[in-house]
Amino acid sequence: MFDKVEFGASFLSRSPLFNGLSDGEINGLLERAKIHQFEDGETVVEEGSQGDTIFLLADGVLLVTTEDAQSRSVELAKLDQSGAFFGEIALVDPGPRSATVRSSGQSVLLCLSLSVLSDFFAAFTGSEAAILRNIARVLASRLRDSNALVSSLSSP
Repeated sequence: MFDKVEFGASFLSRSPLFNGLSDGEINGLLERAKIHQFEDGETVVEEGSQGDTIFLLADGVLLVTTEDAQSRSVELAKLDQSGAFFGEIALVDPGPRSATVRSSGQSVLLCLSLSVLSDFFAAFTGSEAAILRNIARVLASRLRDSNALVSSLSSP
């Protein structure tokens, strides 16, 4: 079983989600986070479900999929880098999840619920702006990638 101590501040500081946070802020997040282990094929989040948690990959591989108009599964991404994160849209828009994420093999995730983050932001003022800026950067990059994919699919 994974332990938060094994993560240490270096794990969180490597994630693009937490760029610019101090060691004290990183340790504050680590103290509040939960660790969950997922088995091969296990669903972490389901497309269309309500989301209230941001997930960071500590170990393993995750497949991000959505369904097309013919109800076929389309792979959007493969997350295999420690520190990769998903579910961040829930922090800025509490609507339904935009994709399904499943574990490919055994995966270990660090989980931060919105209530945990709210408590963290109250304790560490200024950290919310840094995290939201980081989310905006990542979402912009993902949008560019999606636009390129759509463009390639529509080209003859």
